[in-house]
Amino acid sequence: GFPAAEVLYNDDGSVKGVATGNMGIGKDGEPTENFQLGMELHAKYTLFCEGARGHLGRQLNEKFKLGKDADPQVYGIGIKELWEIDPAKHQPGLVIHTAGWPLESDTYGGSFLYHIDNNQVMVGFVVGLAYTNPYLSPFEEFQRYKTHPAIRKYLEGGKRVSYGARAMTAGGLMSLPKLVFPGGALVGDDAGFLNAARIKGSHAAIKTGMLAAEAAFDAVQAGRTSDEL
Repeated sequence: GFPAAEVLYNDDGSVKGVATGNMGIGKDGEPTENFQLGMELHAKYTLFCEGARGHLGRQLNEKFKLGKDADPQVYGIGIKELWEIDPAKHQPGLVIHTAGWPLESDTYGGSFLYHIDNNQVMVGFVVGLAYTNPYLSPFEEFQRYKTHPAIRKYLEGGKRVSYGARAMTAGGLMSLPKLVFPGGALVGDDAGFLNAARIKGSHAAIKTGMLAAEAAFDAVQAGRTSDEL
């Protein structure tokens, strides 16, 4: 796995930066010819943008009690595929969103199907990770979803080009922790900025990154360091 980074702190408890893990360690725990020593990166402010349930974000949450006034976070998994479809079935700009099927009524979830350029569609399915059926497989539910007549008609005769999956934070506004702490801030999905109702995650991640950057810039210009933005 990717070597874990760790948060560095100043004597006063504020965030000093991060230390990256050592790279190029073999299975036996010994350095290989690709060995690279981890580095300490010190900063006036450190912005944490690790995505859903970030390794360092979780530690910061505990240390600074950032979530004490927020609802618990809610998680989902999104599986996405890129397809090349029959040009006769392609409608550039067409957007389809669904909710529910094939999931049971006690499990939230839904899909997106976007017709993009070059006879391609992006199709994805999200499943809330609080499902109670231990046999449920989000991947299998996605495969079932693609058999629905409303979806199948676009994919039939096409071919899958690539695929991927990612975790997401779906608790929304009520689950947002406090975002700032001495020396840094949480940004994007490390804080939980996905707006599930509007299916906007990237938008909110980019915007919160911009706002954090502006706040850090103003603070550094004013000669501040390691305090709360």
